[in-house]
Amino acid sequence: MNQPLSLQTIAEQVQELLQAETAVVVLAESSGEQVYSAAAVGKYAADVVGKRGDAATSGLPGIVFKGSCPILIENTKGDLRVRQDYVEAWGIQTALAIPLFFRGQLWGALMVLNRLDSKSFNQEDQQKLVNYATMISDRLPHT
Repeated sequence: MNQPLSLQTIAEQVQELLQAETAVVVLAESSGEQVYSAAAVGKYAADVVGKRGDAATSGLPGIVFKGSCPILIENTKGDLRVRQDYVEAWGIQTALAIPLFFRGQLWGALMVLNRLDSKSFNQEDQQKLVNYATMISDRLPHT
C-alpha cells in the first residue's frame, strides 16, 4: 500500500505540474458544506492557508464541491464562479479547480490560480490535473 502524501506535497506537485502561480489543497468539511484551505504554495499561499468558510460563499471551491466536476475559468474578470474581491485584490486572471474523491466520497479539491507564463489555463491543464488526482486518489491523507 502506498504511503499517504502530505497536503503540502500535493500542493507543491500541483504547482509544478501546471506551472501555477498559486496552488491550493482545499478540504471538504461537514459533507462539503464547509471549505478549509489546508495547504498552499506560491504567491498567495500565506493569504489562503488556514482559511475556513461556507462552501456557498467560497467561490470556486464551493462550486466544485456542489457540482463534483472540474471548473476551468480562462478569464476570471466578471465570472461570478470566482470571488471577484479576490480577482481584484490578487490579480487572478485564470483559475482551475477539480474535486478530489477518496473511496467514492468527496474529500476536497485542488485549485490553481494564474499560470507563471501569464497564459490562461486550458483543457490540457485540466486533463493533467484530473489525471494527477486520479493517480493520487489512494494516497490522500485520511483526515
